[in-house]
Amino acid sequence: MIGVKAGHVERLCTAPDGTTCVLVTSDAPPCYSVTLVRDERVLRERRLYGRSSAKMVAEGWSEHQGPAARG
Repeated sequence: MIGVKAGHVERLCTAPDGTTCVLVTSDAPPCYSVTLVRDERVLRERRLYGRSSAKMVAEGWSEHQGPAARG
């Protein structure tokens, strides 16, 4: 989420170990950032132009975290 002015932050999922996946919407392109965070440390981040693409990336990451991570 470096250098992105957040317009909206949506928590997509949280794993049992505290890893959280968030979708951040920005005013400047690329407009969507999907980020995995644990203990205030960024584990992964992808910036995308489409919301549906961002949601697909997040869903793929949550599948690797296990079924308890979703929701």
